[in-house]
Amino acid sequence: MSQLQHLFRFGIVGATTAALYYGLLYAGVELLALDAVLSSSAAYIIVIVANYLMHYSWTFAVSSPHTTALKRYLVMTGCGFFINGLIMYIGVSVLQLNYLLIQAIAMGVVILWNFCLSSLWVFRG
Repeated sequence: MSQLQHLFRFGIVGATTAALYYGLLYAGVELLALDAVLSSSAAYIIVIVANYLMHYSWTFAVSSPHTTALKRYLVMTGCGFFINGLIMYIGVSVLQLNYLLIQAIAMGVVILWNFCLSSLWVFRG
């Protein structure tokens, strides 16, 4: 499969999980009255499971065992979790900007991070 096909599939999976992510974030903040940074972090953890399964089985169609890909994926998403949390903290708590705007910025940074590492390392046999 070409890099362009991977990118297209990555985008479809990303759009699906982004919708889930924003739904969870919004519900946490607006319905459960959670702090925006806490809600964003909780949503991130929930979404990575769905994201991994879709990328493993469809985007990159990996034939290697989960043991290798999952370990790498957890390292990648762990770093992405901290990147997301740092951007959310600075944007919302320090700069006092709208949490949805800052989440869009954080998501863009983490998506770029995830695609690069997924293509070059996580799902490579």
